[in-house]
Amino acid sequence: MNKVTIETGLGRVTGSVENGIRIFRGIPFAVTERFELPKPCPKWEEFDATEKETDCYQYASFRQETSFYYKEFREGWEFKYAESPMTLNVIADEKAEKQPVLVFIHGGGFETGNVGEMPYGITTEYAKHGIVYVSLGHRLNVFSLYETGNYGLHDMVFGLRWVYEHIADFGGDPERITVMGQSAGAMSIMDLIYTKTLQGIVKGAVLMSGAGMVPKLAKPSTKEEFAPFWAKVRERAGAKTEEKFKTLPPDVIWNAWYEESRANGSFSVLQPGIDGTIIPKLPQEVAKEGSYLDIPMIVGITSQDFMPYLIYEMASGWAKLHVKRGGAPVYGYMFDRALPGNSFKAFHAADLWYMCGNMDKSWRPFEETDKKLKDQMIAYTANFVKKADPNGEGLPAWAPVSKTNKNFRLFDGVSDGMIKPMQCRKKLYHSFLKDKGPM
Repeated sequence: MNKVTIETGLGRVTGSVENGIRIFRGIPFAVTERFELPKPCPKWEEFDATEKETDCYQYASFRQETSFYYKEFREGWEFKYAESPMTLNVIADEKAEKQPVLVFIHGGGFETGNVGEMPYGITTEYAKHGIVYVSLGHRLNVFSLYETGNYGLHDMVFGLRWVYEHIADFGGDPERITVMGQSAGAMSIMDLIYTKTLQGIVKGAVLMSGAGMVPKLAKPSTKEEFAPFWAKVRERAGAKTEEKFKTLPPDVIWNAWYEESRANGSFSVLQPGIDGTIIPKLPQEVAKEGSYLDIPMIVGITSQDFMPYLIYEMASGWAKLHVKRGGAPVYGYMFDRALPGNSFKAFHAADLWYMCGNMDKSWRPFEETDKKLKDQMIAYTANFVKKADPNGEGLPAWAPVSKTNKNFRLFDGVSDGMIKPMQCRKKLYHSFLKDKGPM
């Protein structure tokens, strides 16, 4: 391994170099105690960023995992887990100077997910396009959601501010930061967009399978509404008081939360709630007022997505609302490539292999068509990060949603055109009834 050491505002950082691209792993951006807000990380004399990043305790930390997504993104890899996993990866060309920045926030249903997973964790694709790429970690599950503290969202905000303040040391331009998220990562970014928390920091967003407002049936709840649930979690953990609960071993806390969340059966207990600060009120109210952060976006879905019809209506509804208000451009896409290797086709998160790369790390027998589609989708995204517009030389035209254009870009590896809303609805309705993905 070739190593490189750079000077930063926090001290020296040593990373690795592969084919002219610098890779810094597991850089801490904050510290904290259990169920507290993130705090600045102390300076160091020299930090070794050649080791694995740290992720939040999750299912794989305490139980044997054999799920579809375990095989898809994690099987055979080793991960480090802790309760406060505020670390990030930075990948950039070794000659990078004031390059635009793309920060990725992973999904996982607010329960699981890793900074360094196969498709996106250590991708060098964007460095090849002159972009500094960051993969950002945060707290999950009970360690994030306890008593509607939304600690994971606070971690994201703190991490993005860290990027704004320190990314110049790695060759990035703090005035050109785009944030990208998938699934719960996209939903988290939407939560932050509603509050304008990222105003002045983030200039654009790429939201995959999570853009828009969740329906009222799955709306976030308040701390008061969640109180009975958390009382039952503490009871399962054998803690008579909140103070006792906070001192229990992490596996006891996690297991109590996991068992009670499954017994509860409500989606609301698995997502951030209305805390009055980082999520001040219902997203529907924010949208109605038009008081959200107005930035250009790419919003996408997959055809065998998790409840694909609903995910599409969330994304397209947001795009139409944004356009109606005269907001920044919104570009929509539907990913409809049937991945080789099994029968799940364009499943939820399938587009990560194409938007981030790393196909060589997958067990799937990707074909030349897949690699060409990956190059195309990354080129569109790179253009968007650089100039808030995905269009560029050699790429088929991609029009934003407007009063006269409701179409989404179709990524299927075959066509190069747009797909109409009625075609999307027909396809997604069929997928939901007869051709479901693994979720």
